[in-house]
Amino acid sequence: MAWQWDDVRFFLAVARAGSLSAAARALRVGHVTVGRRIALLEKQLGVTLLTRTPDGFVTTPAGEAILRQSAAMESAAMDLERIVAGHDALVAGSVRVTTTEALASQLVVPAIAGLRESNPELRVDLIVGVRSLDIARREADLAIRFVRPQASDLVCRKMGEVAFSLYASKHYLESKGIPQPGQGLAGYDLITFTASPTAMSPFFMGEQLDSARIALRCDSPVIQLRAAANKVGIVEAACFLGDAAQDLVRVWPKRPPTRRVAWLITHQDMRRAARIKAVSGAITEAFHRHRRVLEQGTG
Repeated sequence: MAWQWDDVRFFLAVARAGSLSAAARALRVGHVTVGRRIALLEKQLGVTLLTRTPDGFVTTPAGEAILRQSAAMESAAMDLERIVAGHDALVAGSVRVTTTEALASQLVVPAIAGLRESNPELRVDLIVGVRSLDIARREADLAIRFVRPQASDLVCRKMGEVAFSLYASKHYLESKGIPQPGQGLAGYDLITFTASPTAMSPFFMGEQLDSARIALRCDSPVIQLRAAANKVGIVEAACFLGDAAQDLVRVWPKRPPTRRVAWLITHQDMRRAARIKAVSGAITEAFHRHRRVLEQGTG
């Protein structure tokens, strides 16, 4: 048979995503290409692997029969890529870095700007957001997260701590009153993320949120702060961002901020690659250079 591993990759993507368009986005190709590659694989194997339903694509019995082996092939292929990439001695090529928007702005961009002055062949793909990407599957080469993953094949380096506090506009606090520390935020309007890892809790400095109102959910901290400045409600933000935001004040300026550990994470097979070492070193250096403002803010 003429089928190849690359054909199986398309089958797995559709089986996981349930649609051609979602699989296409994950594979970064057009949905027509996905459909064509699936049809070609089925023709070469002589079976139907996926069937369309009103809710999307589902695997047939034949597809289910090869699903586990296909995932094992994917894992082996990823292992091979990591091992080969991990022995790369050149500070060149692509490094995929994922982190939050705030840390990307404060740490990663300045670090990469300096690094590329001496390594112009280096390219950084910066994926910004709160969604955790899978390093084992090469969705990212480096991650900066506030939650330490438990996978044994990941190398996690503690960079330091980042301070968080509650912020609101003076006008909002004048109209609503300042909440009492330890008494919860009942009756107040909150600005938060669409989803946050439970391992990052407690949120809102550990205050009880019963009877509080979610006024806005958004995964951009810059927009969250802008909403707070427009009197939408109270936001929990990194102090280095909140203290610099115009028209915002700390809700409890005398209360010590909450501190969360920032971890720099990579796969053990990739940690020796020159470009990974260079980027991780630059980010770590930037963290130490900005340690005071990261751990305390400017307020």
